[in-house]
Amino acid sequence: MRLFIALDLPAAHKHQLYDLREPSWKARWVTPEQFHLTLRFLGSVEASLLPELTHSLATIKAPAFELAPRGLIALPSPARPRVLAAAVELHPALQALQAEIERRVVALGFAPEARPFRPHITLARLKQVPATAVRAFLQQHRDFSLPPFSVQAFHLYQSHLHPDGARYEMLYHFPLQG
Repeated sequence: MRLFIALDLPAAHKHQLYDLREPSWKARWVTPEQFHLTLRFLGSVEASLLPELTHSLATIKAPAFELAPRGLIALPSPARPRVLAAAVELHPALQALQAEIERRVVALGFAPEARPFRPHITLARLKQVPATAVRAFLQQHRDFSLPPFSVQAFHLYQSHLHPDGARYEMLYHFPLQG
């Protein structure tokens, strides 16, 4: 099973993010139902580990909090854009939740994440889009933001790979407190 842990977004935010797409680009645009904020990608996981993983995640005690998408970014950089994403403010509660999830999955035997956590929502995977076009798009949308939304839970998803892109299935829902 190919798994990841993520936050979901409100439907209105998903549609506003989808409205940003640039149809002339050779890019694989994420559809609204696929938008999420990844907290930890786990990769291929044996089904036998699922009960222990879900039990560990279910015992996380963390408060609900608010997040706000602010700005657009190109990853790994505007000079070498491979991904277009909406940036998300690194709220202290988000950082604490992600760190606790990381601690839990490492304790279960997953390799520690090598890269620092950079919260974002992937909008498109760019194929043959010139860096100049991406930089112009980022400049055009430099004031992009969405209203804060309440994060009441995090989720365990399974990624199903298909020729036209991955499809995500929510397997478990883990409520946050209050």
